[in-house]
Amino acid sequence: MRGHLVVALAVMGVLSLQAQAQSALERMKGRGQIVVTYREDAAPFSFVKDGQPTGYSLEFCRAIVETLQKQPGMAKLKVAYTPVAVDRMLTPVNEGSADLLCSGTSDNAARRRLVAFSRPIYIDGLGVMVRRKDGIRSLAQLDGKKLAAIKGTTAVGELKDYQKAQKRSWKLEEVLNGDVGFSQLQLGWASGYARDRVLLALQRATSSAPDNFVILDERLSKESIAIAFRPDDAAMQSLVDGVIGSAIQSGKAAEWYERWFIKPIPLPGGSKALNVAMSDALKAAFSGK
Repeated sequence: MRGHLVVALAVMGVLSLQAQAQSALERMKGRGQIVVTYREDAAPFSFVKDGQPTGYSLEFCRAIVETLQKQPGMAKLKVAYTPVAVDRMLTPVNEGSADLLCSGTSDNAARRRLVAFSRPIYIDGLGVMVRRKDGIRSLAQLDGKKLAAIKGTTAVGELKDYQKAQKRSWKLEEVLNGDVGFSQLQLGWASGYARDRVLLALQRATSSAPDNFVILDERLSKESIAIAFRPDDAAMQSLVDGVIGSAIQSGKAAEWYERWFIKPIPLPGGSKALNVAMSDALKAAFSGK
């Protein structure tokens, strides 16, 4: 009896390893469906408009889906767009229940232990917003002044690292959330407010007086956003990177950037433009340099 149990467990182990080794392309072909996860609250990368998922990252993922549907035996591949919570956004892809994560997902070493990432589709970093009337045009002008950042975010550590490396003397104020940070800046209780540049742009765009605020040109960090999928899948890596590369070469990627970061997009309170210029790092990535 024990021998039969050992054999059964061994067979289960082999089947489990085979399932893990199966590529995403084989898995999708077998079930006739691709599962695309996204966050509903990560504009302009992914969000919901009129009940449908939309955003910059989803432009790339729809192009990936179209390419998959041209693969042998996958012409009728169905697409399931599935929202995922921020606190478990990597889990479905890591476990294999989802094939792509298309959102504003940062590519970093810790996450690469759980999922694989495409070549970057967006590169920017931590920025600082100031009030236009204060006349601040550089980080150096914030020396000796209060700088607000959200407590518990990576921004706090990045600010401290930058401050030490560049010998800046601002006074860091850790606040509860983004609303508090922006309020402190509006009221003049803080001279600067630090956060990811695109998130600063969102808060500025949806404020009652966006022209009253300026995001400084200087960046305090570098962050890459990419499409995530299950690790150790060379075929999927090649296909996804190939689609992104084709979109860059054709000019589609630049068009998508213009659509979501420069032109007005649907936001709370109406269509607003983020006016986030493409970073030099992303320009270099898109040019192949």
